[in-house]
Amino acid sequence: MAHSQSDTQATFESVKEVVVITLGIEDRADDLVPESRLLGSLPELDSIAVVELLVALQDRFGIEIEDDEVVGDIFETLGQLTTFIDSKVR
Repeated sequence: MAHSQSDTQATFESVKEVVVITLGIEDRADDLVPESRLLGSLPELDSIAVVELLVALQDRFGIEIEDDEVVGDIFETLGQLTTFIDSKVR
């Protein structure tokens, strides 16, 4: 079955929601778009928050993220994080 644009958009919205709740940045949720920079741009996203975010994403999507899959690139932008999660869900 093909993965549609609406599936990707739904994944983005879910990833965004997890990021907003985990980091406690509800006041900035409306500003987050796929191009929004994460690691190094959000002071709330420190090393502890990365772990909390990974756990929350695993719980939300019912996926397993291996340690060797956790590289800085996936946290560069919200879109890249969504692409990574999308690939794990499929």
